[in-house]
Amino acid sequence: MPEGNVKPYSPCREACPAGINIPKYVRFVREGKFDEALAVIRESMPFPAVCGYACVHPCETNCARKQYDQPVAIRMLKRAAVEKSDGLWKEKLPPAAATGSKVAVIGAGPCGLTAAYYLARKGHQVVVFEALPEAGGMMRYGIPEYRLPNAVLDSEIAEIKARGVEIRTGSRVKSLEALFNEGYQAVFVASGAWLTAKLGVEGTNSTVVDGIEFLQDVNSGKEVNVGEKVVVVGGGNTAIDAARASIRLGAKEVVVVYRRTRDEMPAGAQEIADALEEGVKMEFLAAPVKVAGDKVICVKMKLGAKDASGRPAPVPVEGSEFDVACRTVITAIGQKADAAAFGLTGNANGTIVVDENSMATSREGVFAAGDVVTGPSSIIEAVAQGSKAAVSIDRFLGGDGETAETLVGEDDPELLPVVTEGFERAFTRTISYKERLESFGAVEKGYSDAVAMREAQRCLGCDVREYKVEVDYSACKECGYCKEVCCLSIFKSAEGFNDRGYKPMKATDSEKCVGCMKCFFVCPDWAISIEKVGGVS
Repeated sequence: MPEGNVKPYSPCREACPAGINIPKYVRFVREGKFDEALAVIRESMPFPAVCGYACVHPCETNCARKQYDQPVAIRMLKRAAVEKSDGLWKEKLPPAAATGSKVAVIGAGPCGLTAAYYLARKGHQVVVFEALPEAGGMMRYGIPEYRLPNAVLDSEIAEIKARGVEIRTGSRVKSLEALFNEGYQAVFVASGAWLTAKLGVEGTNSTVVDGIEFLQDVNSGKEVNVGEKVVVVGGGNTAIDAARASIRLGAKEVVVVYRRTRDEMPAGAQEIADALEEGVKMEFLAAPVKVAGDKVICVKMKLGAKDASGRPAPVPVEGSEFDVACRTVITAIGQKADAAAFGLTGNANGTIVVDENSMATSREGVFAAGDVVTGPSSIIEAVAQGSKAAVSIDRFLGGDGETAETLVGEDDPELLPVVTEGFERAFTRTISYKERLESFGAVEKGYSDAVAMREAQRCLGCDVREYKVEVDYSACKECGYCKEVCCLSIFKSAEGFNDRGYKPMKATDSEKCVGCMKCFFVCPDWAISIEKVGGVS
């Protein structure tokens, strides 16, 4: 398939909120061209190193390699591109002519800093106001260093400053009006979701600590004493990070109490696995009802009908109370935004109401995005929101809204072999178990050049493969086996019935096919045909 016919999407790229051209940078890694790989990533976002360490990697969830074995280690390849690059991407940065416009950004988290980065690229004077002592938002204060070292974050923030962005820390904004009076033509609110939901149960004696405040103290280097027994309430990444941090602070027993099952936990699967490996215990289908003395009284739960979140609602089991001993209780059951803090129109949950297309708020010249609009999300989602907002703000200031950068030329996918089967996902090495429990040092170790290049060979090159899948409407007996074996969601049930009285399957997203042939061989009716129509073999 010639370069001009490379498909504009792939399952991994579709899943990436920032739209990073994942197949392209993985191909560069395959060739050992780490500079070019990093340049591709930096065309779409200013936090490649941060995401190389701490991204929730939805791209891997969608990776078509799952049709054969395991997803490509896309996040670790991103980290490899950063660690092995000489920074040649900087030579391609286009100059920016000053526009004379001033933009105030409230919040130095991933969303605010991303918008600031691209607005400075467009020549606007950008000042970021951050209430906390250091920039980074939840990247710094919500993620412990064993997952995201401060040095990694600092290096990326330094690049943003090098673009001309001014960051004023310890500067809480109390009035939007004051910013406009100071000459700012636009204000971008990216203050995050720092208000925490309260546990709402009786409590005496045992120390009850807010999860966000706890992690903020830990990440700020403050002395924190949790005692020997800790109970963490919640199932998200904040809860898991608080539990793992408690282990490192000397706790001998840490129990996470979560009201649903492990399958429903919002926390990342790898983070949960790491916590269990480090000795954290999980009490699933349980919820606290009272903190009494040196114990938490919990009740067993069962799952009922789905609630507004789409997950089964937990229901208390009568007479199932039990105790969990503790000295400290850490609550991590949700975070909220605060639209009222800026006098903007808000939703019932505290998030700011914005136009979904422009990210404009109810006030002229004020835009908002990130967690303060969506509620708690991930780094990569916040980055995508910041990038989208930068486009609208640039247009509001008279620009063309073109924030995309071209930092590297095209690769040549036709010259690269596409390996379909043969070897497993590269193993990620970690520091020793003893080191993990005694320090906040980064747990994961990066790939060597050879391992990164070998892992990149596992990529199927979905953007340069093209197949046509068809189902014989009259022969299909709606067994659904094809749908079961395809993780790419190619097959769906037809709306009508065929002449034999069956509701057959349809290949509705045939262009996603990677030619694994599983559907072809599993079909008992031989009703599926697959034809290669383009791309590499």
